[in-house]
Amino acid sequence: PGMKVFDAPTREECSVERPRSNTPLQALVLLNDPTFVEAARTFAERILREGGSSVAERIDWAYREAVSRPADRRATQVLGGIYRKHRSEYDGDRLAAKQLLDMGQAPVPEDFDEAELAAWTSVARVILNLHETITRY
Repeated sequence: PGMKVFDAPTREECSVERPRSNTPLQALVLLNDPTFVEAARTFAERILREGGSSVAERIDWAYREAVSRPADRRATQVLGGIYRKHRSEYDGDRLAAKQLLDMGQAPVPEDFDEAELAAWTSVARVILNLHETITRY
């Protein structure tokens, strides 16, 4: 179903040209499909391990990794706000954090605070859904 949303041709016959579309369903797949949520979680693990110690350092590191350029001031403010909001929510609802982190097949590392990792997963989901990050056909 995810491939159909992205206009993938069927495998029944050759396709010379693929149609192009941009629908809200594509954004929903990228944000909610377990494969993409798991990718964001593993990216969040890297952000926490390799990104530095402050929120701004981690956002800048993640931006450089995802789009090969530093985050500008506005992006740092917006993503920092997302981090703080989600960290607060997941601190108050540990079950929601655990449910988010349990998506996918990759094992969840036990050396991170669940609320912290879930909040960075939310930030990673935003970064991985930027127009700069997604290649559209």
